[in-house]
Amino acid sequence: MKLNKWILAAIPLLAVSATSVAATLTANVEASTSAELEKQQLRALLTNYDGFSASFAQRVTDSENNLVHQGEGKLVFKQPGKFRWQVSEPDQQLLLSNGETLWWYNPFLEQVSIYDAEQAVATTPFALLVSNQDNTWNNFNIAKVDAGYVITPKDIDNSQVQELAVYFDKEVLNKIVITDRTQQVSAYNLSEQAFDKSVARQFNFVIPADVEIDDQRELASN
Repeated sequence: MKLNKWILAAIPLLAVSATSVAATLTANVEASTSAELEKQQLRALLTNYDGFSASFAQRVTDSENNLVHQGEGKLVFKQPGKFRWQVSEPDQQLLLSNGETLWWYNPFLEQVSIYDAEQAVATTPFALLVSNQDNTWNNFNIAKVDAGYVITPKDIDNSQVQELAVYFDKEVLNKIVITDRTQQVSAYNLSEQAFDKSVARQFNFVIPADVEIDDQRELASN
């Protein structure tokens, strides 16, 4: 009789426990479905960014929100994997990729650094702006926010870029915010946006004479 009373007393607790587990499972499924939907929404939106160009105003702040740098320049995206990110003020710099090789050129230092584009870009959230490959998109978590999306790498411990936020005005990209491992934030406000899928701008870098070459591909292979 006592055993039966214990069982009867336990049944409500088991019911509550089962209900709690079911609610947790339902919430997890809903969250997973929502995250996948948001990822597909952003992916579909960025499909149109094949031949996108814009001017930008850059503002860099440190972890305490102190202004440390300002700049201006132009960018071009061309899928798959091609981009041109050119700073004109205050000092000229060029970050250029043809999808296989990435060049970073600093005219003031008279130096160009060369990287394997896949190793340098594909593991950072920036890759999603110029790639529609499943294996690239699967490396990131995506969350919808007001007027935009926040992209974070799943392997965040090994990524220099901790977060990339993109904001849109009527599906036109108007702001990019990059947060690095030191919590330094680089915000790029875009203007003069244009779409041209036939854009054929040069995405291969011709190294000027008398420029020092720092080939990081050789160091990586060694």
